[in-house]
Amino acid sequence: MKKLFLNLFTLLVLLYGFFWILDEVFTRVYKKGEYTKTQWIYKMEGQQFDYAIHGSSRGYTTIDVGDINKATHLKGINLSVDGAYIADQYLTLKLFLEHGNKINHLYLQVDPVSSGTEKINSTTIPKFFPYIKEKEVFNHFKQFGYIWYVYRYVPFYRYAEYNTIWGIHQFLNDSFQLFPKEYDKYGGRFYPVSNYKRSYKKQQAYEFDLTNNYKYLNKVIALCKSKNVKLTLFTAPYSNVAVTEKYKQNVEAFKQMMSRKGVDYINYATIYNNELNMFYDEVHLNKKGVKTFTLEVKENLIEPSFKTVESAFVNRR
Repeated sequence: MKKLFLNLFTLLVLLYGFFWILDEVFTRVYKKGEYTKTQWIYKMEGQQFDYAIHGSSRGYTTIDVGDINKATHLKGINLSVDGAYIADQYLTLKLFLEHGNKINHLYLQVDPVSSGTEKINSTTIPKFFPYIKEKEVFNHFKQFGYIWYVYRYVPFYRYAEYNTIWGIHQFLNDSFQLFPKEYDKYGGRFYPVSNYKRSYKKQQAYEFDLTNNYKYLNKVIALCKSKNVKLTLFTAPYSNVAVTEKYKQNVEAFKQMMSRKGVDYINYATIYNNELNMFYDEVHLNKKGVKTFTLEVKENLIEPSFKTVESAFVNRR
């Protein structure tokens, strides 16, 4: 019996060692890669940007930062990650700034349905896996359940569970750059023009929960103040919003709530209401919509912000 236990112990040690080595090799390769937005953002250090767009896929796919940079001579970047809730957006921004990067003005896309959530989206769970052993990342995620201790301390488990994302294909892609990146050099990605018809949801209110304490949004606000980053919130266009008096009052109340915190809020949700040819789906613009919305954002959001700072905008022309 003693020999049996000794053999089992030896087997466990060998398996642990095998998966520990595998974990280290895969993690090292993934950290060198730039295929996903989190890999790209995490590697940036010591860069200075005039402005940044941040948020979920609705920030990721709706504004062409390259077009704005070309027209204004400002240096901008898109930090948005598809599927990210506000908790992950806060972590992404915190890591970006703590890596020595600087932003003068942050434009954060906020959605009424998710800006106050204290959850993390299942689609974004694996995006930070290569960095889970790092203190800042683990301390953020461990509050979302004991499974994060498993991801942190059981070697290779996280890559095995999410092998469709962090599998051998990603390992080879990060090693040999087999496929193009999912984003352009400014961090944006855009949907093609589609034959989008109206969604099964005929009308949507898209109202903010005014009773929410907005835990992570307040963390973003506090972080920006501590790093001297000017913050403006905006909501990107939806394809169909029920523009009722209640909706208008709700938007105004949220705007006033943010104003009391010293943060501007701009609502673009209804700017293309029911113009379905501008949309790829219910909540994302297509390339035609992006072109029009980018011009709107450039002329009425970003340019006015920098025209008040002579050294940042006027002198660049």
